[in-house]
Amino acid sequence: MLRGNLRFALIERLSVQTMRYVSAVPRARAEGLVARIYDMIADDFFINGSLTSHSKVPPLLAGVWTGGRESILVADHLDRTTKEAMMAVLSRVNDCPYCGDMLVSLVHGGGKHEAAAQIFSRSEEEISDPTLRERLEWVKAVATPGSPLPAHTPFTAEQLPEVLGSLLAMSHINRFSHVVMGGSPVSAPLGVQAIKSAALRMFGSVLKTTTERPIQPGRALDLLPPAPLPHDMDWAEPNPRIAAALSRWAGAIERESVGVVPPHVQNLVHDNLFGWNGEPMPISRSWVDKEVEGLTGRDRGLARFALVLAKAPYQVDETLVCEILPEDGDETQFIRVLAWASFSAARRIADRVADGVRVSAAANSFGLMSRLPWTRGRRALDQSLSVLVR
Repeated sequence: MLRGNLRFALIERLSVQTMRYVSAVPRARAEGLVARIYDMIADDFFINGSLTSHSKVPPLLAGVWTGGRESILVADHLDRTTKEAMMAVLSRVNDCPYCGDMLVSLVHGGGKHEAAAQIFSRSEEEISDPTLRERLEWVKAVATPGSPLPAHTPFTAEQLPEVLGSLLAMSHINRFSHVVMGGSPVSAPLGVQAIKSAALRMFGSVLKTTTERPIQPGRALDLLPPAPLPHDMDWAEPNPRIAAALSRWAGAIERESVGVVPPHVQNLVHDNLFGWNGEPMPISRSWVDKEVEGLTGRDRGLARFALVLAKAPYQVDETLVCEILPEDGDETQFIRVLAWASFSAARRIADRVADGVRVSAAANSFGLMSRLPWTRGRRALDQSLSVLVR
């Protein structure tokens, strides 16, 4: 059997086999901030393509690692393996086989073999643990376009910032990876899913050591400068560490998008997503043309790409990607655009779920509501009540 370091080096090489449009900075050539982040990833997790695909723009690598690490890997009020199981379900809904397979292996690594197998076979309703089963069904409901938000939220007020932070981080990673990863590096002969399932469990046995490592809360925060928490992410405020991680990530996205995405395009996408409540998009991609009327040239391509990636990531194809690829082949510009588009979608998804949680909590009792930031939850509740009054 290969020694531990060699196994993880092999995983690192395999993880970039399906990477396209961009290339990762190899660890042996990493310098400065990228080298520092790679060392931290190797300490706390394992180096893989969903992270290293951001590496040509160091602050964006720092952002995705900081947000994901502090939300998902740190076991604060919710254990890591439960969050990884939830993110595996989310990745499947978001059509990201690369992320889904990696997370199923991590759930195996965390010792939840039955849950990992049921998630892989798309039969979460058969998981024997009732609490985990309810949480996975909740994730599926809030992530599936057109599904109503559940009336009951199976998390405590203390757990919600972690849950919503994990949803935000993985929604971004799913969309980013859906574009730059041409599928999972773990494959099996057509129709022989049992082989792939066994391979993912074997992969999980290697990753088991990563689930057993002590994770120091807040260690990644120093990778980026402090930044104000955007108002649509105020659901993170009850957990200062989560709020600090996500605000730093949002700040990095804002800084790196300057000069590559014009302000009027950003505003159009923001306003459009703010009015989107998770409804499914038509099968034909013609829906997006109506939403970018008035834009021309590259601006139109940027807005089309961002909106399709947000609302219907499965509709993103090479034609849509090629509309925004820089003619000079500048990977850094493409990464900045893709990170902005992915993060914009992830923010809106987390914001929508947070508002749904607030409203459902207010409808059932005022206990949870009183422990979450009040302003936006009250506004959402007032809007709901105004419809009933009419």
